[in-house]
Amino acid sequence: MNEQSIVHMMENWGYYLLPRSHPSSPGYTGLLVAIRETPTEAHFDPKTIRLQVRDEGGAATQIALGLRSPFQQFRHVCPDQVALRDRLDKRVDFFVFGGSLDVAMEPGETVYALRSPAPTLEVTDHLESISDQLAFETEAMIGKMQARWGTNDQRFARRLSQVDPLQFYLASLHSVLAHYERAPTLQESFPHFYKMLLEEKEWLTAEGQWSATLPALEELLAPDWTG
Repeated sequence: MNEQSIVHMMENWGYYLLPRSHPSSPGYTGLLVAIRETPTEAHFDPKTIRLQVRDEGGAATQIALGLRSPFQQFRHVCPDQVALRDRLDKRVDFFVFGGSLDVAMEPGETVYALRSPAPTLEVTDHLESISDQLAFETEAMIGKMQARWGTNDQRFARRLSQVDPLQFYLASLHSVLAHYERAPTLQESFPHFYKMLLEEKEWLTAEGQWSATLPALEELLAPDWTG
């Protein structure tokens, strides 16, 4: 879609989740966010979108975007939470495994289009859904891997920015599934989540995206002491 069609599509939305890649996917193929100079007051009206992107130095960096975008070209999005906030400080959260961010601008309105080959997960505060659980498990693993880099946060940020979004998702799924397969009590405590992991692996295998040599997230984000 071109810029005008994206802006027109968002006429009645503050944000819009793009369709799932398949019916049982834990998330969506992307997110459109409309930030307007004048709120509609007909729905949630985002004022800012906060996410992590690859900066000019090649590292993952948190930024907050508003009506006036500091860039007008494609940006690589890194794995992290995406937070929308309105003028009343209400918040809507998502988690992404990476992707791309494009900008469509019209007078008084800017639409950010985040797309990814990996699911965009809706996140709440209660771990009540499958998407919440997957985001929680992935973020916990990222935190553990970051700790293994010691105080070298900048090098970890570069590594995080370099990983392909689909590869990151596959590695995350691999690690979470392996963790659950080693712990039958987790399978019993979260049966629906465990079922999703198995079904997602089956779908990815049928699509030719899952293989026996798939790296775990621990391998993908392992510290590199040579550079």
